[in-house]
Amino acid sequence: MLSSFFSGISGLMANSYGINVVGNNIANVNTIGFKGARATFQDVLYQSVFGTAGTSQIGRGTALSSVDTLFSQGSFESTSEPTDLAIGGKGFFVVRQSVGDNPATDTTRSLYYTRAGQFRFDESGYLVNPAGYLVQGWPVEGGDFGDIQISQDLSAPQYTEHVAMALNLDKNAEIVAFDPADTDDPNIYSSSVTIYDQSGDSHVVTVYLNKTAADQWEWHARDLEGNATDPDYATGVLNFTPQGQLDTTTYTPANITFPFSPYPVELSFDGSWEGSVTTTQFPINFITNFQAQDGYPPGTLLNVTVSPEGVISGHYSNGQIIDLYKLTLANFNNPWGLTREGGNLFSQTLESGVALTNPPGVAGLGKINPNSLEQSNVDLATEFVKMIVAQRGFQANSRVITTTDEILAELMNIKR
Repeated sequence: MLSSFFSGISGLMANSYGINVVGNNIANVNTIGFKGARATFQDVLYQSVFGTAGTSQIGRGTALSSVDTLFSQGSFESTSEPTDLAIGGKGFFVVRQSVGDNPATDTTRSLYYTRAGQFRFDESGYLVNPAGYLVQGWPVEGGDFGDIQISQDLSAPQYTEHVAMALNLDKNAEIVAFDPADTDDPNIYSSSVTIYDQSGDSHVVTVYLNKTAADQWEWHARDLEGNATDPDYATGVLNFTPQGQLDTTTYTPANITFPFSPYPVELSFDGSWEGSVTTTQFPINFITNFQAQDGYPPGTLLNVTVSPEGVISGHYSNGQIIDLYKLTLANFNNPWGLTREGGNLFSQTLESGVALTNPPGVAGLGKINPNSLEQSNVDLATEFVKMIVAQRGFQANSRVITTTDEILAELMNIKR
C-alpha cells in the first residue's frame, strides 16, 4: 500500500516538470527565433507479484522521459532593417563569442547556433547579434570562414574603357565644315559624355558631328571646356546607306587615347554595346537615342542588402553593387541533441553530431528572408490545453496521496 504514495509522488514530479515546460514556452511566446519544447513521460520499472493466476506486474508510477525541442517553422514579422534575417526552412545562423577585446586578433572559436536573426553592425563594422556574438560567413572574393566585417572604405574607381553612342543625324541637315569656334551652328550636332580616368577623376568629352556629303558625317571628339585652338582628341567618318542605316562595312570603332589617361577608350556608334541601338540618318530631328560608358568614380558605402541566397552586398554612391560576404548556415544530423545555452543560442553536443555548414539554399538548408524576423513557434492555445492537462494530472496524483493517507488512517483505527 505504501507504494501508492511513491506512485503519486512520481506523478506530482512528472506533472510539475510538464507545467515548467509549458510555463517556459508561454514566457517565450514573443521571443525572436524561440523554439518551443514538449515534455514526454514514461512508466517506470514494474514490480512483480505472485497471484493465483501466476506472476503479475504492478506499476510504480511515472518519470520524465525527455524534454524535446520543437523545430517547426515560426511565422515571419516584416521589419525595415535589411540585417533582420529569417531562415525559411532548415538551418541555424552561426555566431561566435569573442573572448578578446579585438575580434580580428581573437582566435577563440566558441561557435553557437541560433534561429534569431536580429543582427546589426557594431562600431568596428562586424555583423553581430544583440549580445555581441559575431555572425560567421565567407568572403565572396575568397578567404577563410570567419567573422563578417563590412569596411567603410571607398570602393575603387574604374577607368572608362568603352563609350557607346547611338544617334539620329538629321538627313536634311546642310553640308557644313566643322568650325570649333562656331559649334552653335544648327547643322552641327553635339553630344557630351562624362568619362573617368584611372584615379576616378571625371572628364567631359563632347562629340561634334557635321555633314560632309549626302550620306557621310564627320565626328570630332573634343574637350567641352576647351577653346577653338585646342586640337581634337580624335576624329572619324560615319557613312550611311540610302536607307539611313550606318554602313558597318566601312565603319570601325575608334580607339582614343586622351591626354589625362594612358588607357585608350573605344568610341562606338554601331550598337555594339549590349542593349544599345545603332546610329541612323533619318529625315527627323537630331536626337541621342543611347549613351553609355563603363567607368565610375570612387564610391562611399550607402547601405547593405542580403539576398535569399545569403549574399551580403554593399551599395555605393557611385552606383556600384558589390557582393562582399555570403552567410553561413549550419544543420545537424540530430538537431534535437543540441543544448540550449540561453540568449536564443544552441551549442553542439556529441548527441547532435558535428555542424554541417553550407550557404543558404544548399544541401537542404533554407533560404534567407531579409527584412524579416522569425517569431516564436509557440502556439498559445495548445500550451493552455497542455497546462490544463498537467494541472489536472497534478491534482489527480495529489488525490492518490490523500486517499492512501485516509486508507492508512482507517487501518490504524482497526485496533481501536
